[in-house]
Amino acid sequence: MALQLVSRIAPQEYISEVGAYDRLVSALKSRFINRVLFLHGTKSMAKAAAYLPDLSKQGIKVVDVVFNGECSKNEIQRMIDLIKNEKLDAIIGLGGGKVLDTAKAAGYKAGAVPIILLPTMASNCAAWSCLSVLYKEDGECIGHEIYPTQTSLVLVDPRVILDSPIDYFVAGVADTIAKWYESDLLLQQADRKSLALFFSREAARQCLEIPLKHAEKAIQDMKDGRLTDDWTQVMETNIMASGLVAGFGDEYGRATAAHAVHDALTIRQETHHLLHGIKVSYGVMVELVIEKKYEEMKRLLPFYRALNLPVTLGDLSLGDLTNDEIREIAVAVLKPTSLIHMHPMKCTVDTVYHAIIELEEWANQNAIK
Repeated sequence: MALQLVSRIAPQEYISEVGAYDRLVSALKSRFINRVLFLHGTKSMAKAAAYLPDLSKQGIKVVDVVFNGECSKNEIQRMIDLIKNEKLDAIIGLGGGKVLDTAKAAGYKAGAVPIILLPTMASNCAAWSCLSVLYKEDGECIGHEIYPTQTSLVLVDPRVILDSPIDYFVAGVADTIAKWYESDLLLQQADRKSLALFFSREAARQCLEIPLKHAEKAIQDMKDGRLTDDWTQVMETNIMASGLVAGFGDEYGRATAAHAVHDALTIRQETHHLLHGIKVSYGVMVELVIEKKYEEMKRLLPFYRALNLPVTLGDLSLGDLTNDEIREIAVAVLKPTSLIHMHPMKCTVDTVYHAIIELEEWANQNAIK
């Protein structure tokens, strides 16, 4: 399978340490940035405010903007207009994945102005990757865009992320393990020898092995408010290792079936309360059924139970779907722009439909309630 391989490996600078935000002023000045758009969520700013420097006191003009809630075309355009109308030098995004994705999209489309990201959660690899996942205003996922420029700077203060909602952290773990399963066959069947693909596969391997070994303890440490090595390793795996898979591997390391299932699930209003990674984790199980990797499903099952990850439609608030409604989801999985078309196995609507039905039966046989 001939796929594109253009490595966009990492942010230009990445700093993860207690007090990381103290570097923000010098980082801006070293980049000759004097006027910034500061995009943030309300809750995220409340968590981070105590650690942030006062940029205005350092002679930096700040246009403060509260995020509207979705990484939508309208929200991105709102940021682009502000950057251009206010003649701003850069955009800072502080918050979760949708805030960061909006900042990346707006920064690039406004003329590739520098992008500085301050993630306040470790729920995905948005702080690391050079792409944005796009949504409609109502929360339906409509695809993603990849950018040819990397983020200028990522600052991670572990204290802020440790104080973030635990369910987002768990969703980040779930999204991270998907990196291994989605890239596995693509990287196995790569038609070229490349050190970049080797690094991509090793990063994907860590996306599975580190969470399986450390995530349960890390989650307990987070509940206890303890900044431990286990927690830090899992947190950085969510952000860094997961981003390195596609960063090195490009199309060989892209999301495939599990994320396609996630995207399709967003057509159902009942799933909108579920976080991205939670829906992806269900997609992993559907993908494993498609690939007939039943032993791997059994290996994952205790981990899913420990983290309360979904295995059945009932776990997604979709337990009452008719067969026709399940087929509608399968049809959405196979839409022309779907990520599932990257999967080496040529899936059809019937493939996905029968996999969902079979997963329900498998769950019943394994006494999953």
